[in-house]
Amino acid sequence: MSNSTGNSTMTGTTAAAVFGYSPSMPMAWIGGIMFTLSALVHIFQYFKHRAWYLYLMMLGIFMEVFGYWARVIAIQNPNNNAAVFMTFLLTTLAPSFLAAGCYMTFGRIIYWVTPENRRGFRQIWVPARFITTIFTALDMLSFSVQCVGIFFLIGKLSNQSQTADQQTQAIKTTYDILRVGFIMQNIVFGVFMLVAFRFMFASKAWKFDWPESGSNRWRSAGWAVVAAALMIAGRSLFRSLEFSLNRGDNYLRSHEWPFYLFDMVPIVLVLMIFNVAHPGRFLPPDYCTIRHAYKKPGYKGVAATKSEEDDQPAPGYSRVSLVPPPLAPPRNNAGMNQAPNSSVTFSSPWNSRPSPGADRY
Repeated sequence: MSNSTGNSTMTGTTAAAVFGYSPSMPMAWIGGIMFTLSALVHIFQYFKHRAWYLYLMMLGIFMEVFGYWARVIAIQNPNNNAAVFMTFLLTTLAPSFLAAGCYMTFGRIIYWVTPENRRGFRQIWVPARFITTIFTALDMLSFSVQCVGIFFLIGKLSNQSQTADQQTQAIKTTYDILRVGFIMQNIVFGVFMLVAFRFMFASKAWKFDWPESGSNRWRSAGWAVVAAALMIAGRSLFRSLEFSLNRGDNYLRSHEWPFYLFDMVPIVLVLMIFNVAHPGRFLPPDYCTIRHAYKKPGYKGVAATKSEEDDQPAPGYSRVSLVPPPLAPPRNNAGMNQAPNSSVTFSSPWNSRPSPGADRY
């Protein structure tokens, strides 16, 4: 067994089988502290901005926190199989929930800034109404496959009657299942990145319909989602390579530093990105609810777009009649010499004044 750090020695059979190296205690502490600090900020932002729809992202953040503290316990006591399984389970599955938060945020952004007549497949490549559902469902499908592999490994290694060869075969089978799950996740990320980049550039075509009078402020949240998704995709690619070969033949599985560089660092950056550009700072309150208020029939959002505002009549006017006012009767010179009480009278055009809105046309 390769020891890349030399800071500890794994004596537990299960820990040695799961890690494949002697993990570093200082690095585990650093990971636990960093995730804990970021999680505390996220908790504050979650309640401050009432971003209730980010519950899946919050679940993923908590999984990372508990996963790294379980890693500390597993290093201290390699014979604690519960801690070993917990750190492997949580750190492997948590990013799937962070990815779901990205999908849910981007779906709301699209609905917020895109006029109704531009929400079709031609502009976005995915139906705007179902973009969150489609990508989140596919993400959860890959998550389920990963769960199958991890729980298969836990079941096999928990059986004390397993021989060393049987444990090796169980680990190999687990790697095969996890590889399938991460490949599925990579495909989903690839499609999402195409859609996201397409939208961020195509949305400039309706710049004057953006909320807040064409402000670029919402694009900070959009690019934050794109950056976070890229980090998670890179981490998922690393995991795919990590589980591609057997432990003894794969450098990524027999050394610890790739795990921290390509797994921990990207996920910490994801949390920091959303600490700096939290979606709750940019999305309107109605878009931060769990019930998807923006999908209700007839829902127009918190503010009309510029084209909608231009199409509305001025305050105090209505469009009852679009008929122009009648012309004044011709001037009768003879009538001007009549006495005030004369029977000759004129009909004023203002006696039947048309709708106030007519003078706008």
